[in-house]
Order: sequence, then C-alpha cells, then structure tokens
Amino acid sequence: MSLLDEYRKQFAWRDWSRVLEQCPVSQGSHILDLGCGPGDIAVELMKRGAFVTGIDGNTELLAAAKEHCPQGHFEKQDLRALHLAPETYDGLWCSFAAAYFTDFKTTFSSWQKFLKKSAWVCLTEIDELLGHEPLSPKTKENIQNFYDHTLKGGGYDFRSGSKIGSVLESAGFTVKQIQLADQELCFEGPAPIEIAKAWEKRLDRMGGLRRFFGENFPQFKDEYLQCLRSENHVSRCTVVCCVGIRAPK
Repeated sequence: MSLLDEYRKQFAWRDWSRVLEQCPVSQGSHILDLGCGPGDIAVELMKRGAFVTGIDGNTELLAAAKEHCPQGHFEKQDLRALHLAPETYDGLWCSFAAAYFTDFKTTFSSWQKFLKKSAWVCLTEIDELLGHEPLSPKTKENIQNFYDHTLKGGGYDFRSGSKIGSVLESAGFTVKQIQLADQELCFEGPAPIEIAKAWEKRLDRMGGLRRFFGENFPQFKDEYLQCLRSENHVSRCTVVCCVGIRAPK
C-alpha cells in the first residue's frame, strides 16, 4: 500500500467534521492549506464555499490533490520558505504538519505575513503519538528518550500538540482548543484489525524510530503492537485542534 493509499484510509478515522464545524469558513474566502497532502481537506473546505491554495512538499500527494480537487490551486513548496503574496488569505489550515518544525513559533511567524489582518487559523496536531499503555517501564523510558533525541535533532516534536495553542496566543490570536476523537491515534481497548495494520505500517515508516532502537527495534515493535491489541489498552495520546481568531486591538 502506498503512502497515498494510507493517507486516504486514515482520513476516515479522523474527527474532521468536528474541526470543520469550529472553523469560520465563509463563502468566497481564500484559505491556505499548508501540508495539504492528497487534497482531502481542500475538498471539504471548497464544499463550504472557499477557494483553497494547497502547499505540500510531496510530488505524489500533490498530483493526487490536483486530480481529486481540480478547482483548487496546489503548489510544491518548502513550508519553511514559502513564496506567496502577502496578506492574501482569510484563513490558514494546517493539520499534522506543525510537529515537523521544532521551532514552530518561528515557522508560524513566517506564515503570518501571508494572512489578512482579520484571518483565522486552524491547527491540528498530535501530542504523545506513542503514548499508549500497557508498556514496560523501560520501553516507556526509551520512548521519552526518543522524543527528546528527535526534538534535539530538529526532526520532529512529539509533544507539539500541547504547544500550538500558546504559539497562537503569543501571535495575538484568541484560541479555542478542542481535544478530538480519533479512531486510530487515541482509541481505547484493543485495536481493530485495520487499525493494528495501520500502526504496523506507521512504525515501519518511522526511520528515526528504527535507527534509535537499532537491533532492538523488532522487540520494541512486537511489544508495541501487543499493547495496541491488548484488552487493557488505553491511550495517553491526544489529538488537539486549536482555532485562533485575531484578538481585537
């Protein structure tokens, strides 16, 4: 199964209807979708009357977005160095991309120049992706060490979900924070077969995790998948949505 196929399957497991209810999308508004992937969210935003500009760095996903949402405008760009017209967009959507910028406050500051003064922002991110129980104390310690190692190396912030709200507030937004349901990332009880398979593919894709555990990766993977399949499984992972509206001066 390709990454595109996996993204398409994951879309149905997310709590997007609740997020979209919270975003003040208006007829004729121009929305910037950063990390747009295969365009599934762009389609939903356009159903609500918006014009969407989607940006991503993955050529395969962008090709799928252009096919899936021909009315949208999609470009391949580096989200760290965007080339767009200033003060153009009425809203900014970004889901599951903020964590890739370990100094997200700086990155978000660079994005703001493309937004109108009255623009809203909707950010969705994960906190404690690997935070599932029951795991051995040693494995839990290793996971936290992996988080710290990845953050220090500038690759990914596994605690980003708990930080995005404060980034928006420091940028002058009034923030509404919502904890979302998610069938894959923060479910309770034993994982259904399709969810367990998705997690196995996710672990296999995480090259940094594999390198960190080295020769112990197969053992870690087996323990982790057993945890997800356990009758006693509980999730400490959360999916957080922050909707920011410009605070009145």
